[in-house]
Amino acid sequence: MVIVGYLVWVGISRGPNPSPEEEQEEWIGMKIITNNVPREVIYDYELSVKEQEEFDYLDWAAIEDGSDGASFIRYKNELYDLSEFMSTRGLPEFNPLRKWDGYHSDSFFSGIVLKWCDDPDYVIVGRFLT
Repeated sequence: MVIVGYLVWVGISRGPNPSPEEEQEEWIGMKIITNNVPREVIYDYELSVKEQEEFDYLDWAAIEDGSDGASFIRYKNELYDLSEFMSTRGLPEFNPLRKWDGYHSDSFFSGIVLKWCDDPDYVIVGRFLT
């Protein structure tokens, strides 16, 4: 395992109704852990029927007739829908997640990060923890 970063955001406010000028942000403890190994993107047609059932919000009839599509990654034996990842564009420059292309929070304190490889059939995946 390789630790890529070590920072975390803590918002500190002054008073019950602070103005934006009174807000402070401080990064003090987010870990991003990855082995930097590219993982193959899994396409909708590669999922088993049981795996498709996990994603019941997708229109599988439209996917089967070719008018829609979905792609996934498998990380730590969990399947993730790539459309559920948030872009890191728009995050402050000092945010360590900006070094990644997307993130998927699984709690307030942790989640998955991904970075697209030059070959769009592969991504590098990691975990962020605070």
